[in-house]
Amino acid sequence: MNRIILIGNGFDLAHGLDTKYTDFIDDFWIKKLNTFSDSLKNDSLKRISDYNNSNKDIGNYTDNDISVHVKDYQYILQSAEIVEAETGFQTFRNFISHFRPYTFQSNYEFNNLFLGQISGKQQLQKWVDIEEEYYSALLKCLENEKDIRKLNEDFKQIQILLQIYLSEQIKKKVSLNRNIEKNMYSPLLQTDFIEDIKENKLDKICFLNFNYTSTIKTYSDCRKDVKTINIHGQINNPNNPIIFGYGDEMDDNYKKIEKENNDFLKYVKSFMYSRTNNYKELLAFINSDVYQVYIMGLSCSTSDRTLLSTLFGHKHCKSIKIFYYNKNSIENNYLDIYMNISRNFINKEKMRELVVSFENSIPLIN
Repeated sequence: MNRIILIGNGFDLAHGLDTKYTDFIDDFWIKKLNTFSDSLKNDSLKRISDYNNSNKDIGNYTDNDISVHVKDYQYILQSAEIVEAETGFQTFRNFISHFRPYTFQSNYEFNNLFLGQISGKQQLQKWVDIEEEYYSALLKCLENEKDIRKLNEDFKQIQILLQIYLSEQIKKKVSLNRNIEKNMYSPLLQTDFIEDIKENKLDKICFLNFNYTSTIKTYSDCRKDVKTINIHGQINNPNNPIIFGYGDEMDDNYKKIEKENNDFLKYVKSFMYSRTNNYKELLAFINSDVYQVYIMGLSCSTSDRTLLSTLFGHKHCKSIKIFYYNKNSIENNYLDIYMNISRNFINKEKMRELVVSFENSIPLIN
């Protein structure tokens, strides 16, 4: 019997990488704040005039992401302080509000509209939340087809910013966790299966890496009969570019999107999979023998439902084991992942047979 180990962002987090969406977006806005502040100090803003041409000390800061109108910045800058807020965007917004040209009016506007859509929503905590937010924006474009190209341009810019951020994160040294390694290569357990497995032994292992990083190499290098498929691509690898989009062809609204022009399908994962042989390699692996699925750090959300439905629903899939995350001494995310897995099954009875109970599951890190 083979084993497929799904590696998600929680795996990187368990190894000390700051790869949460909130890490990225907070870092982005703090850097944007520093750039904006430097522009004020260097007096490099573009001068503009107010409505009556009476105030010459009004400037405009603009880049691909945002435009900010400021007034009396040479004077106000002397007393304006940067006060850390709950999010990086709030910190940025609070600081620039000191320089509003007109009272009770916002002095910024987004040039990247999708960035504006995701920056102000504190409930967005995971990368899959952003992919689902993109899908929601995509559906809104059905009302106005002209908006789709702008949305895709803005979304592509987010991808570029993400790669820049992750390029810094992967410079951190990653240490192997012996408990995680032990669980990865552990023998098959009868308690994980409904069927009798006494005559089966663990044969090959496939790491299905949903991350853009290569943290998994710490565990796979120098191992025989171990295969790694970077299904969502890798940062800074033109031969395996990152896949960031939406992957739920089972959604009720997907048929509407298919009827539109190809711009609507540009960031649907199924089409992006065709750029490499990764997906076909996965199919070859799951067709080769029966297998057990280990889930390590992957939320199993609807953003990857097309792929996960194929993996979980295959006749060779004999068990699905969740390595959950302990939020504190009382709470964990086992049920959250289980409920996400359920959305990939039409046959719920089959799902209940395959998913290992919480009693027989263990945390990713102890």
